[in-house]
Amino acid sequence: MTTVGAVRELMLKRLETEAANSDAKRDLEMALEELDVMWEELQGQAALLVRENERYAEFFEFAPDAYLITDAGGNIREVNRAALELLNAASEVVIGSPLSGYITDADRVAFLSRTVGLLLGTAKPLAWQMGLQPRAGAAAFTAHFSVRGIPLKKSGVGGLCWLIRAAD
Repeated sequence: MTTVGAVRELMLKRLETEAANSDAKRDLEMALEELDVMWEELQGQAALLVRENERYAEFFEFAPDAYLITDAGGNIREVNRAALELLNAASEVVIGSPLSGYITDADRVAFLSRTVGLLLGTAKPLAWQMGLQPRAGAAAFTAHFSVRGIPLKKSGVGGLCWLIRAAD
């Protein structure tokens, strides 16, 4: 908005000084009109992007399955309601903590070794079962993990996208 306003002001000043030259005046008036049209189109696109982002956030938050996203270091960056229920913890506790901290001690090494290949970009999406240890003294249980790497544009993996379900 500031840049558009500055360009518009500059063009209006130039229009005032070029008033004697009718060709320059007409060109500047047309450029101002085009600038206004482009600005309106950009505002429409921005509103569309906001709606789409809200739609994605709502879908993610209210999905029936536990979804979470970890960064390349294994720390949880995003988590939906179903995952919070599964982990028996509040988002303030979960966000920023390592996902491996919710894996039972017996399965933690296997969990970490299975995810290393994904982080390096050398392994395909994985699915397995292992022990999940929720917080607040809740009993551990077997969970089914599905994971896929979130690729970076140039190379490697920027994070991991997880689907976690309690095993039957």
